[in-house]
Amino acid sequence: MKELLLALVLAVPSVLEANDSSVADVAPRVKFTETADMCFQMRGSFNLIKQHGSKLDSKFRMDDFRWNIEGNIGKKVYYRFRQSFTTAFRQNSWDNFLSSVNYAFIRWRPISNLALTAGKQVFSLGGYEFEATPVYVISFSDFGSSLSAYQFGLSAGWEISPTQQLVVQMCNLRGVSDNEYYYGGLPEGVTPARFPYMYTLNWNGRFLEDRSLEFRYSASYGHQAVNKGMWVLSFGHSYRRRTWGAYLDLMWSRQALDASSIMSESLASSDTKPVTATNTQYLSTVAYLHFFISPSFRAFVKGACEAGGFYKQYSDGLPGISRFNWNAQGSVQYMPTKNSNFRLFAHYNFYNRHPVGTGKSLGITSVNEHKVSLGLIYVMNVF
Repeated sequence: MKELLLALVLAVPSVLEANDSSVADVAPRVKFTETADMCFQMRGSFNLIKQHGSKLDSKFRMDDFRWNIEGNIGKKVYYRFRQSFTTAFRQNSWDNFLSSVNYAFIRWRPISNLALTAGKQVFSLGGYEFEATPVYVISFSDFGSSLSAYQFGLSAGWEISPTQQLVVQMCNLRGVSDNEYYYGGLPEGVTPARFPYMYTLNWNGRFLEDRSLEFRYSASYGHQAVNKGMWVLSFGHSYRRRTWGAYLDLMWSRQALDASSIMSESLASSDTKPVTATNTQYLSTVAYLHFFISPSFRAFVKGACEAGGFYKQYSDGLPGISRFNWNAQGSVQYMPTKNSNFRLFAHYNFYNRHPVGTGKSLGITSVNEHKVSLGLIYVMNVF
């Protein structure tokens, strides 16, 4: 009997070991690198800059440097984190997060055609320049670079059909306090908003048999302060083929408080205190065309025309356009490895800004700038 009990005791560890081994074979651990992608996005350049009335200036510069990680948790959850190392690296006073972080969100698909997103994300304003990966955009339009595009919030995306999508979004209007957010702080006598959010309805559609024609339209309202708000309407159009592509963005905005700060900065002078302009409005048009010369060479041309002014009387400025700017760009890019993740580029940008209407009496000055950039773009995939 003792011999039988001893044999059973000795056999138990062997049985457990066998069970552990069989479980491991059936459900192996999934490595993090198998469900996630990580990369560094960088663009550096040597620049020659010549403004009217100034001497030629030159500099080496890291234009853009970010790291990005994204992946899936199971089949229904997606996450993304992206941080910039070439923008302000400080903790926001409003959302309690680093201002240099672009994305920090989780997206859950409870059903196949519904996606719910929570965290720091980009405003769903539509258009193509606004939502482009920044490392590839060598020069943004004035309006496209003026808004604090990444904010904390919630959004829901509903796939109406394989080619049609509706997005509803509610995000913080800003990540810092009013006095930090607006160019000259909150104007005197204006009461802060209790619910400073941006609300957006965005429609995305793809058309034609190969879905090469795309539209991105949106309407957004931001609650800035008591009885103060801003509207942004955006209409993006894109057409892509294998060897070329183009987009046309139209954006209009009316802002009771100048959230873009374009007019506020244009009115500012060195001997006066910064002031936040009120009752501002903007119209921006951006056109872009790229094409492949060969598998190793690509080129693009891009242009923007933008107008800024007031929709009500402001100081000595009458309602209407007070400021106009336009720019023209051209670039040739060489991919030595025929991989679009590594490019050498030569880029030229001409920028002009001048006052119109009552703009000159408001102190808006003219600017002409020529800029030549030679550099590289490298998206380095880590895993």
